[in-house]
Amino acid sequence: MEKILIIANEFPPMGGSGVQRTTKFVKYLPDFGIEPIVVTKNYLGSLRDDTLLEELPDDLKIYRLKPYDMLNKKGILKLPLKFIGTRLISPDGEFFWYYFNKEKVSQIVREHKIKCIYTTSYPYSSHLMGLYLKRKFSDLAWIADFRDEWTNNPYHLDDFYRRVRFKFEKKKELEITSECDFLITNTQFMLDNFIKDNPSLKGSSTYIPNGYDEEDFVGLINKRNGQDKFVITHTGSLYGRRNLTEFLDGLRIAIESNSIDKNDIEIRIVGNVYKKVIDEYAQKYNLVGNIKGFGYVPHRDSIQMLYYSDILLLLIGKGKGSENFYTGKLFEYIKADRPILGIVPEQGAAAQVIKDTKTGLVVEPENIEAIGEALIYYYRQWKKGHIEHNPDWNEIGKYSRRSQTKDLADIIYKLLK
Repeated sequence: MEKILIIANEFPPMGGSGVQRTTKFVKYLPDFGIEPIVVTKNYLGSLRDDTLLEELPDDLKIYRLKPYDMLNKKGILKLPLKFIGTRLISPDGEFFWYYFNKEKVSQIVREHKIKCIYTTSYPYSSHLMGLYLKRKFSDLAWIADFRDEWTNNPYHLDDFYRRVRFKFEKKKELEITSECDFLITNTQFMLDNFIKDNPSLKGSSTYIPNGYDEEDFVGLINKRNGQDKFVITHTGSLYGRRNLTEFLDGLRIAIESNSIDKNDIEIRIVGNVYKKVIDEYAQKYNLVGNIKGFGYVPHRDSIQMLYYSDILLLLIGKGKGSENFYTGKLFEYIKADRPILGIVPEQGAAAQVIKDTKTGLVVEPENIEAIGEALIYYYRQWKKGHIEHNPDWNEIGKYSRRSQTKDLADIIYKLLK
């Protein structure tokens, strides 16, 4: 078997959407004759999902290195260290994990006679590890996978402290994209941006989208849970541009026009969202009892909650760069066989997937009236007892995690020739 060293700061038992892509690659690479060896941090945070460990190969070698974690400290140092880690340390709060563990990872490369490494971000410090190893072992093949953009990341464009660091981080990003042997992103939009900044990437880059794992759906109950409510579910985090404001503004219009009975509505927020945030939305929009927070739940449980829903809510937010990406949950949404209300840029990556798979409606975040109309459209069908939904299953099949891992395996073999 060929070997590849997977350098992923975020990895199970850490939960959340950020670990899914790497977890599935590690799960399926052995099916294509490649043995993954994982380097990650010894995760000490509270966002845990131990069920994800069950998906990993039994004989998987994992090196859990000292975290030097500035973002998950407790006590009186929590806030100042978080400020330093997010505002002052570049590229992110995991810099010290890279810096103080780089020699240990060099030893792992030597010990296992590694010929190919794969680094994945966020955090971008994982790519600094790749850059260091590439410069130290010149014959090492290096694949850099950007799950999100770095300097073109729309959430970073909103942050003043990121703008201050822009020139330095742009330079470092260019070093990474110039010295890696192959670059991967998860949307064509993102890939186009990287190539625009570094034309030399043409011919040594591609995009592998996020996807869904068929096995995550096995044994789940594909039916509503007997509720008498019109259930709208959002899974995942809410932060920055990704918030409920436009959705709830549209719902308010529909309720105030008497097109939707508020008593019929139940909005489920599944994921790492503070109860205080949910309560504030409920108070502001007079939806106390209608909006329910479930907190973080194990991954398969979150998928089961998609099945218990009438429609699924996808939020990207508005602003420069929002069209370039989609969230990982989108692909579990399209597989869950429930209509999607995508409040996303109409000319963006997320909208394209929804349109291609015929899995829902797309509305611009700025178009509050259209959001209300979309909700009314689905609500009226629900009142009649059936919501029309005719997805393109052939198109959906393209987003299988196993087939995407084959694409990665093909790249690895190409580099190792």
